[in-house]
Amino acid sequence: MTSIVVTGHGSFATSLLETAEMIVGSTQNVHAVDFPVGSGVDELTEQVSSLIDRLNGAGEPGQVLVLADVLGGSPARVALDQAAAGKADVVTGVNLPMLIDLALSAGTSSASELADRAVTAGRDGIRDAGSLVSPTARSEGGLS
Repeated sequence: MTSIVVTGHGSFATSLLETAEMIVGSTQNVHAVDFPVGSGVDELTEQVSSLIDRLNGAGEPGQVLVLADVLGGSPARVALDQAAAGKADVVTGVNLPMLIDLALSAGTSSASELADRAVTAGRDGIRDAGSLVSPTARSEGGLS
């Protein structure tokens, strides 16, 4: 069974997961690991590593997808250490459309399949919504 771990600076991960649950309901296979102000990278590393080890359990390693907030940040670097050890896949730039899509698919796809899906869902969730309602868009066929 594939699980998802969301991590990020401050309480971003918990807030994002709570928001996703408002929309899709319970997310049993999705877990949040925050990186609160004042905590150290060693603490974060221990939390992420322990959670991933527990999620992989007796099963085959690598059935965990970690979604981190920003490439180059401490949460992403910690996640990439797990990926380098073959314990998880990692996607950065997590956003709400991505998490909603994946929360509905967690447990049914492999971590690498979810990683591909995450990139597509995250990208597809970014829109210039203002252009959909601007007078120019209407006259150019944006809306009828």
